[in-house]
Amino acid sequence: MDEKFRLSQQIGFTLLEILVTVSITAILLAVGVPSYVTFIDNNRVTSQANDLLYSFNMARSEAIKRGAEVRLVSVAGSDWSDGWNLVADTNNDSDFDDAADILMQWEALNGDGSLTIAATNSPSDTYMAFTSRGGLSPSNASFIFTLEPGDCDAIDSRIIALEPGGRASVSHGDCSE
Repeated sequence: MDEKFRLSQQIGFTLLEILVTVSITAILLAVGVPSYVTFIDNNRVTSQANDLLYSFNMARSEAIKRGAEVRLVSVAGSDWSDGWNLVADTNNDSDFDDAADILMQWEALNGDGSLTIAATNSPSDTYMAFTSRGGLSPSNASFIFTLEPGDCDAIDSRIIALEPGGRASVSHGDCSE
C-alpha cells in the first residue's frame, strides 16, 4: 500500500516547475517573435520587388515575341502601389485601353509599403513601353522604382532600375534618406 501512495505522489509537475517552464517560454517568445515579424516583412518586400522585376522581363519578352510595342501600365496613374497591367494592342486599334489588350495583371502591394517611380526622358510615369527589339521607348528613357517597406527602420528598401536597353536590376537602398 505504501508503494501505491508513493507512485501517486510522483505523477505531475510542481507549481515551481510549471512557472519556470512558462517563464522560459515567455522569454523565448519575446526574443523570437520580433525577429520573425522582421523576417516575414523582409520576405514580403523581396517578393514584391521580384514581382516588379518579373513584370519587366515579361513585358520585354512579349514585345520581342510579338514584334510590336508592349506596355506596363499603372492601374492608378503615377501610383504603382495599386497594381499594374501588361498590355499589348491585340486588336490593332492603335490604343492600349481595351480589356482584351490586358495580357497580365499584378495586384496592389500587400502591407503598408509604397512604390514610387522616377522617370527620365519618358513621356509619362504612368506607363513604360517596350519596343519589338526589347528596349524602352523612347530609346533614352529609364526608370527607377523605389519600393519602401512600412517598417523602414528594420528592413532595407529595394531600388529597381530599368535601363534604356530594357534590362532591370534590383539593389538594396537605405530608407533614412
